[in-house]
Amino acid sequence: MEDKFIQRVIISVIIILMGIIEMVINSSIEVNFGYLTAIIGGILFILSIASNIKYQVNKEEIDKEFSRKYDERDDLIDGKVAKFTLRVLIAIILLTMFISNWVKIQTDNALLIIIISFMVTEFLARKYYNSRI
Repeated sequence: MEDKFIQRVIISVIIILMGIIEMVINSSIEVNFGYLTAIIGGILFILSIASNIKYQVNKEEIDKEFSRKYDERDDLIDGKVAKFTLRVLIAIILLTMFISNWVKIQTDNALLIIIISFMVTEFLARKYYNSRI
């Protein structure tokens, strides 16, 4: 956990520095995303410190939970989640292809929709199957 803490802090500081550099360089009338980048870096910095403090307080319980063996139930849940997520992903891809015949959809927007729907579907399916089994 310690190595991840150092990596998270370094990445968040780099993001903050990128935001500050963008604020200085891009000081035009247009929208300046440097402020947003710096704020996101600051939020990541605060979250990494809070995560490390939480880990230090509950170190034994968290290590005990992570040392739990991977059993057959986890394999069953992973299989069901993957099957359900794949079905939903195929349906969304087909729907996007069907809609793109009439409405012009940019490729990056279509891929973003597919990726977000994949992440949401996988998260919800995992929650459902974990509570059910």
